[in-house]
Amino acid sequence: MYFALVQETLDTHFLKVDATARFSMDSLLRHCILRVVVFTANTFVAAALPFVGDFVSLLGSFSLFPLTFVFPSMIFIKVKGKTARKEHKLWHWANIVVFSILALATTASAVRLTIKHARTYHFFADK
Repeated sequence: MYFALVQETLDTHFLKVDATARFSMDSLLRHCILRVVVFTANTFVAAALPFVGDFVSLLGSFSLFPLTFVFPSMIFIKVKGKTARKEHKLWHWANIVVFSILALATTASAVRLTIKHARTYHFFADK
């Protein structure tokens, strides 16, 4: 699902996108080769880095809490700051503080786990 944007960009760059040549044999062959190359590279990277999940955790902890909880509350305070009721402001400030602390804690934990796994890192290792 998330890779669809990358595939669309690659298709637009490498394939003929006009209506007449879109389903030509040349275009379909390029499409298949491009997908096989990208899938193979993706599989190789996932197999070569057995702790790639740690990087996903790091990215998620660094971005999930701020994007989901902190930034919407900041936007609310910026837009309705002077006209919002006191309890709404308090609620949004509490969200900002609590989820910022959680973002820092989960990011520190993900960094620690990544460093721990990087110390015992071997290419193509099962564990």
